Amino acid sequence: MDSVEEKLKASIAYNFCKHHCVSLTDTMQYTNKSNFMNPANKESGTPTYCHYSEAYPFVNYQNQKIYQDFDKFCLFKPFFLSNLVDRNDHIDISFYLDNDYVAPSGVAVYRNSDGTYNRNIAVPFWVAIETLTFGEILRLLHYLQDDVLKDVLNDFNLPLSKRAPFLNMIDILLCLRNNCAHTTLLNRFRTEKRYRINALLIASFSLTPKNADSVLKLFDSIKILSFFTDVSALKKPLRTLKFKIYVSMGIKKGKTVYNKILARMGCGDYKKWNIDLFETKYFL
Repeated sequence: MDSVEEKLKASIAYNFCKHHCVSLTDTMQYTNKSNFMNPANKESGTPTYCHYSEAYPFVNYQNQKIYQDFDKFCLFKPFFLSNLVDRNDHIDISFYLDNDYVAPSGVAVYRNSDGTYNRNIAVPFWVAIETLTFGEILRLLHYLQDDVLKDVLNDFNLPLSKRAPFLNMIDILLCLRNNCAHTTLLNRFRTEKRYRINALLIASFSLTPKNADSVLKLFDSIKILSFFTDVSALKKPLRTLKFKIYVSMGIKKGKTVYNKILARMGCGDYKKWNIDLFETKYFL
């Protein structure tokens, strides 16, 4: 999961800066709302217009707040730069102070503890993005304009036309990451019911949601993860678990118990775990 998050952050920062942060003056343009799409903005010709707005995916489900709360996103908050510097010890304000930089209109400006503003401080996006959570990265992806997102998707060998299923894959990875972060038992993992699953994703990855279009177990979620990174490291713990159960209970009873555990995680056939997760390459 960490490698996927790092690749996403690196791709977003690089490709956004390529389009919007070319010069020193533009360093903080990643905090300028005009450089992003507002999913709820249906007004063509306005800076944050989103041509997906009329039929935005899952707007009544997992994307509801993403759709409705564009202005509340962390990068757009008035004191984002102040909080970024003051709450992260590794960001030394003196290092990012440059008299040749003067904050243009529309971007975050650093506010000193005495309430005065210093317009000569700029922290590059590639530094700032490291402080964002995985959930914030997902939200950021939704807000990227097409020219930037097209380049990000290209880094994952996907065309812009796969925007919706790509964002939905990140939904699933977010659920998986949150489960790991909260040390919940993986064999009980389920994506939340409010997370709907894209139909193309279901077909392409042979997913078997519990409901018609929601609730994936671990097996299917790892299929999604395997699109982004090598998951073969999971072979060993699966074999180890099988060996320990067989030794403890004997082969006949152990096989029954082991298959039940696998079934709880989404597939009761050990061979399918090997084929579907470790040998199959998925494409969108």
